[in-house]
Amino acid sequence: MRRDPLVDTSGGDGNTPLDPDELDGLIPPHLRTRADLNQWEARNLERAITWLVDRSFDVLAPGALESLHRRMFDQTWAWAGVFRRSDKNISPFRWTEVPRLMRDLVANTRVQRDALDPDDDAVDQLAARFHHELVRIHPWPNGNGRHGRLATDLLLRQWGRPMFTWGERTLRDDASPVAPEASTVRNTYIAALRRADDGDFTPLYIFVRR
Repeated sequence: MRRDPLVDTSGGDGNTPLDPDELDGLIPPHLRTRADLNQWEARNLERAITWLVDRSFDVLAPGALESLHRRMFDQTWAWAGVFRRSDKNISPFRWTEVPRLMRDLVANTRVQRDALDPDDDAVDQLAARFHHELVRIHPWPNGNGRHGRLATDLLLRQWGRPMFTWGERTLRDDASPVAPEASTVRNTYIAALRRADDGDFTPLYIFVRR
């Protein structure tokens, strides 16, 4: 059973601890450090974004969120696009609930969008709530933040809205060192998500368009 230290982390804001069977799903055999993994995943993500640029992608279509995660990590993890099969401290939901929660999220988002007037603030707020709930469900063993942000930006594109700024800096899902200002932005993002957990979405609304 693979127990490589580069992915067997203790968690934290940027990293979900992986179970042994999840660690065993690492595809490239040559990676030796967390930095190696970060670079490999970044290239995988770049390929996915390139593939998406000129394509119409319906985020709320059946299976679309699974397909997106698979496209983002198909060169990195054998379980890319497969819902997690273990419980995570970062999510209040059992892994057995994930399929139903994902179906409900997609269905509810469609209904709410159809009921909205073409008001920019209301559409943006719905997208922010979609993002929060997707991250809160935490459907994947790893890569939830990156997947959630890309899915939300694609949803905004689908609705004819500009993508979110996400604090105007790149957010990282890994635990490797980053510039202090980037860490500050990430901490603000995490704090906004936690406020949303308690029902106060205002900090998240502000952050995504800052």
